Amino acid sequence: MDIRLLLLAGGAFAIGTGSLVITGILPNLAAAFGVSVDTAGLLISIFAIAYAIGSPVLSTLFGNLDRKLVLVGSLTVFTLANLLAAFTSDFAWLMLARIVMALGSGVFMPAANAVAVALVPPERRARAIALVTGGMTVSLILGVPLGTAVATLGWHFAFLVVALFGALALAGLVVKMPAGLPRGANTLAERLQVARRGDVLLALGTTALWTTGAFTLYTYVAPFLSAHAGISGHWLSATLVLTGIGSALGNQLGGQASDRFGPVPTLTLVLTLLAASLAAASLVAVTLPPAMAIFVLPVILMIWSGAGWAGHPSQMSRLASMAPDAVVVALSLNASALYIGIAAGAALGQQVLRHGASWELGFVGAACELGALGLLLIATQRRKAAAREAARVSEVAVAPSVR
Repeated sequence: MDIRLLLLAGGAFAIGTGSLVITGILPNLAAAFGVSVDTAGLLISIFAIAYAIGSPVLSTLFGNLDRKLVLVGSLTVFTLANLLAAFTSDFAWLMLARIVMALGSGVFMPAANAVAVALVPPERRARAIALVTGGMTVSLILGVPLGTAVATLGWHFAFLVVALFGALALAGLVVKMPAGLPRGANTLAERLQVARRGDVLLALGTTALWTTGAFTLYTYVAPFLSAHAGISGHWLSATLVLTGIGSALGNQLGGQASDRFGPVPTLTLVLTLLAASLAAASLVAVTLPPAMAIFVLPVILMIWSGAGWAGHPSQMSRLASMAPDAVVVALSLNASALYIGIAAGAALGQQVLRHGASWELGFVGAACELGALGLLLIATQRRKAAAREAARVSEVAVAPSVR
């Protein structure tokens, strides 16, 4: 296996850990900085917003620079931002560090995927991208739970662990990554042109809404599990390992199901499972005592995580078919939509905690998933109508020649 692809996956692992480790340590951060848990959740919202906006802009701006320079520079920024977060004692500075982390991440991930494609022959490109993005999935199984576990020694250690992961990947890239890789990036105008296509826009809306629903609960999963199942500390880390395993299994099964049954049927099942599992989490929270919920909620969350990640291969396949002339642009827009959803979910969850109760998080998230399912059905009907119209026009065009 190409060591350079593994190093790119290592960078993705560090970024995945850094972006989501906050979910496991929100109560620690809230207590340390003297803010409410819902206010601490802004650390996820601000990261996601900065990534969604900064990634397309900065990737375009740095498109003509050497790819190795872009990778090394962006991962350096990400690593230093985690060090800043680890040693700050001011919440505003922690917010700033999260913004800088997101900007570094938003430059690194598109560049890493582009470099992965450039390093392998055409017939291995899909597997190369899967290996790199797999680093994000592995971060859910190992990185986020590890960061949560070490945070029991002090919240600073979670950021120090992420900085260590980033530094290790950075050192490998400096030594092993060649210079002179192909450059180039799509302009912002080209990106916006793809985004204005009706079917693409509906697909991006589906991504954003389904991610909003997932992160309404996931952002505040630590206080949710603590309040309704007495799960915290090392038990919380173990539960996050289970959800990470669910995400990895879901990603694999979702890809296989999409190839066999098609993206739309797979996504329909995925969004239905997401809505059902989120609603089930809230039902368990209000009906079962913590002594029973401690066994049930981790299983529900594992199913929920698996369903969430199972949808990504199908959605990327849909977008590739919608924009065959601009696949890379369409997938980068999907990444931005995903982070917009993360920001919206964190903000929505914050409002639920501020004006309601934590047990309501799952119900609110389930409503978002039903909304995403509605958009998927609208897009499907729109596509069928377009196909019928194209067939009718074709019949009309053929008829005179037959006569």
